[in-house]
Amino acid sequence: MARQDRLLKGTVTDSAVCLLMCLAGSAAAAPVIQGVSGTFAHKGSVTITGSGFGTKAVAAPVVWDDASGTNILNKWSGAWPKTATTPSNNTNYRTPIRGISLPHNHITNYIAGCGIGGDAYSGNNVLIYKNRTISSYPAFTFFSWYQRSDDAWRFGGDNNYKVWDFSNGSEPYDLPNNWYVEYNPVPTSATSTAGAYHLNDDAYPNGLNGNIGSWWQGTAISPMSGVWTKIQMEIRYDQTSSGYIKLWENGVLKINYSGRTDGLSGNTRSEAIGGYQRMTDSNNWRYFADVYLDYTPARVVLANNSVLGQATIIEPQIPSAWTASSISVSVNLGKFASGQTAYLFVFDSTGTASAAGFPITVGGATTTLPAPSNLRVQ
Repeated sequence: MARQDRLLKGTVTDSAVCLLMCLAGSAAAAPVIQGVSGTFAHKGSVTITGSGFGTKAVAAPVVWDDASGTNILNKWSGAWPKTATTPSNNTNYRTPIRGISLPHNHITNYIAGCGIGGDAYSGNNVLIYKNRTISSYPAFTFFSWYQRSDDAWRFGGDNNYKVWDFSNGSEPYDLPNNWYVEYNPVPTSATSTAGAYHLNDDAYPNGLNGNIGSWWQGTAISPMSGVWTKIQMEIRYDQTSSGYIKLWENGVLKINYSGRTDGLSGNTRSEAIGGYQRMTDSNNWRYFADVYLDYTPARVVLANNSVLGQATIIEPQIPSAWTASSISVSVNLGKFASGQTAYLFVFDSTGTASAAGFPITVGGATTTLPAPSNLRVQ
């Protein structure tokens, strides 16, 4: 639903109007990056200086998972499949298997699981999820991850295939108290398209989550097409029409929904990447990499274009300290290689990004002065 502008009623002086306008302009000002120093190598330490970065109470993300750990449950509330009878198929950290290479050479493992059948725990769902408590609204989520499916994927039935799930309670798919992202129409072969992205509420049209169930938009890259794709999601959970859901695929905005996003009971929720799949088979593996989760839109990203809307590679950086004028991050190069020019963007807590990317050269130590186009007259 369109947001309605509110009119100020009553008489105010010119100076009061000026003050209100100045304050509004200051509050709405986008972040400005003015300098970068540190080592711009993978996992190097970098400090970004500037203005308008806003506040971030906890600088680090809720989860940063590059699959370098030993136990997936150290970072996640759960992972499906999790059957004891066929643990070799359970979703876990794995070195490359089945000829599926990594999305880039800055990691050594990815997350993978096989949908082999049975109930939700043993194969109909391949996913990882995190529980959270939402005690007040609005609440936010930002998710970023690489995904793909196996080259030998077996198709059949209606090829139902989910991408992401939001659910009431402490596990995904608390039917019908959930909504999710799916492909609809679905891919039916390795060379077919995935149709459109579809938001669906399992209780629609009588559900509590607005008009999510009737929303289609944005053609999708099939996860069975033999390539990794980068998915990013930014969500504002709200019990009013002020909620929103945004999903980008390789930097292209594919979902841009506005409306109610959480009308569920209680305050315990789970969020999952991956999800239900109709076809179950020993070939039906799903793969995930570089999973970033946070409960605020405030973030730092590295992109391959100075205009963020034209970037096709966007890698989240891992913040460790955050003030209005300085951010410290551990570098995540992802697909970027040494010698490339890349561009830094800072998002504040409203999801507003710096207007222009700040150029850096990937690799080695750097002390970068601001480019004239990055300076903004306040």
